[in-house]
Amino acid sequence: MKALRDFLVISRAGIQVASLPTALIGCVLAARTLAELWDMSVLVYVLLFFVVLTFACNLNCLADADVDALHKKRMSEAVRSLGETGIKAILAAEAVLAFALAALLAALERDVVFMTGALALGIAYAYSAPPLRIKKRGWLSPLPVMFGLYALPPIGGWYLFRESFDGAIVAFALGYAMLMEGLTIVNTCEDLPEDEAAGVRTLAHALGIRRTLVLGAWLAGAGGIGAAGAVAAVAVMRGSIRGGPGSPGAVSLIVAGALAAYYGVQVAAAVRILRGLARDEDPAAECKRLAALMPAWFLKTRYPLLFIAVLLNWGA
Repeated sequence: MKALRDFLVISRAGIQVASLPTALIGCVLAARTLAELWDMSVLVYVLLFFVVLTFACNLNCLADADVDALHKKRMSEAVRSLGETGIKAILAAEAVLAFALAALLAALERDVVFMTGALALGIAYAYSAPPLRIKKRGWLSPLPVMFGLYALPPIGGWYLFRESFDGAIVAFALGYAMLMEGLTIVNTCEDLPEDEAAGVRTLAHALGIRRTLVLGAWLAGAGGIGAAGAVAAVAVMRGSIRGGPGSPGAVSLIVAGALAAYYGVQVAAAVRILRGLARDEDPAAECKRLAALMPAWFLKTRYPLLFIAVLLNWGA
C-alpha cells in the first residue's frame, strides 16, 4: 500500500483528477453526433493521455528529486521510497504502454493521433530529462508544458473525428494552453529559490518573479476568454444551438449560461490572485502558500468548459 501511495504522490493524483476534460474536450468539439463519442478510439485516446501524463509527472519528480528535497519533502520522500531503479522501471513500463495504445489507435485508422501521442511522450522527456531538460532553459521552459500538456491533447481529440484543422480548435487549443499556463505559473514561481539553488533557470528567473506573475494573470484572463469563446464558436458554426422557450434547447442554454458565469468568476478570481501575488512583499513565499489552490483552479475551470461544450453541442 505504501508503494501505491508513493506512486500516486509522484503521479500528482490531485492534478490527474482534474485532467479528464483536457483529454475529452477536443473529442466533444469534433464529434458530429453524440453516438460518435461512444467509440473504442475515444477510450484508447483517454487512456493514452493519462499514461503520457503519468509518465511526465513521474519523470519530472525523478529529475527534480534533489530540488524537491528542499521544499516538497513529501514528493522527494516518495521518490526515495520507490527508488531510482524502481521509478525507471515504472517509466519504461509506461512508455511501452503508451506506444502500445498509440499503435492501437493506428490500427483503428487514427494515424495522426498515433503521431500526437508519440510527440507528447517525446516532449515530456525533453522537458524534464537531459540532455535538453528544457525546464531549465528560461524563456523556453513553459513551451513544452503549454504545447505538449495543454494544447496537443485537445487537438489530438479533434483528429479522432476530423481529418483537418479547423480555426475554432486552433483558437481553443491556444486559449486553453494560455489559461492553464497562467494558472501553472504559481507552481513555477513557488520553486524560484530552490530552482535557483539547483541551477535550474525557469521563466521566473528569465523574466523576474513579479513580471512572471503579471504575465500569468494576462495569460489566464486572455486564455480563459479565448477558450470559452472558441467553445461557443464551434456550437454556433455547427448549428447546435437551437430551440425556443421551454424546449430542451432552452434548458441547455440556461444551464450552460450558469456554468459560463461560474467559469468566468473562477477565471477572474485566479487573475486577481495572480496580480495580488505580483504585488506581495515576498511573492515566492506567498506562491508556496497558495500553490495548493492550483488543482482546485484546474477543477473549477476545466470541468465547466467541458460541460459547456457538451451542453452547447449535444444538449440542444
